[in-house]
Amino acid sequence: MSAPLPGYVPTDLIDPFEIHVGPIFETGARGARRFAFKVDERHANRSGFLHGGMLATLADMTLGQAVWDATDHAPSVTLGMQMQFLKAVRLRDIVEVTPQLLRRTRALVFMRGEFTVGGEIAFAATSTWKLLGQN
Repeated sequence: MSAPLPGYVPTDLIDPFEIHVGPIFETGARGARRFAFKVDERHANRSGFLHGGMLATLADMTLGQAVWDATDHAPSVTLGMQMQFLKAVRLRDIVEVTPQLLRRTRALVFMRGEFTVGGEIAFAATSTWKLLGQN
């Protein structure tokens, strides 16, 4: 597992799968958190690059944390996610994202994240979330 990153604190994960693939780290105030993730051997394919499925998981984890912030921890599920893989992410790279709330309705939340390595966008994701119990 990764040691805490300078300037970040561990994110409190509660989902068993997220705990298994984590940790992720955060900095900033609720509603404006920036997240970071250090790629280790568990997350890489045999060529030493971050597995695309792990990038999708990271997007779900971090954008989901931002949905929690935007909805005062309302239960929600991912309805859909679109992803663009723009640059290879290597073993030991640090991936960072500041999720953006695009829109919120009574029952839906729309999010976007640009995931960077060394200041360059490596991956982008947009997602739609359903707030449970809301029609």
